[in-house]
Amino acid sequence: MEKNYDVLVKDRLFFGGAKDADIAFEQETVDIVIDVRVNGLSNEEQETASYVYKHMPIADEDIEVAPSIQKVAKEIVSAYENGQNVYFHCGSGGGRAGVAATAVLMELGMTDSLNEAEAAVKNARPQVTIRPKMADALQKLYK
Repeated sequence: MEKNYDVLVKDRLFFGGAKDADIAFEQETVDIVIDVRVNGLSNEEQETASYVYKHMPIADEDIEVAPSIQKVAKEIVSAYENGQNVYFHCGSGGGRAGVAATAVLMELGMTDSLNEAEAAVKNARPQVTIRPKMADALQKLYK
């Protein structure tokens, strides 16, 4: 199986696209998979998933974007601090997952600035593109 996801924190935090959740779960001994897409798995898909699944969408609506990013980041950080390995994803791994990864680095204090966090995420996964609405929300949270 080809690995199309990336490492945010060595051996602990992984991010990418939805189609790689099964592979990450198997290869990285992931404890929980967090889906940050607006539309997650159906109930039937959740029941047949081979992993522990949690749907925590990063919102599109302006007023909800920043709080939804922070909620996702805090959930990932909490799992990390409790010793869990986490895979988080959006559809392709280039949008919302990158936003979540940036917020996680800030919440963990692993970078000194938002620019440094974004650069680290793009270094780990070059296809990450943070759209203006998401960038504004990250600025509100971590400036």
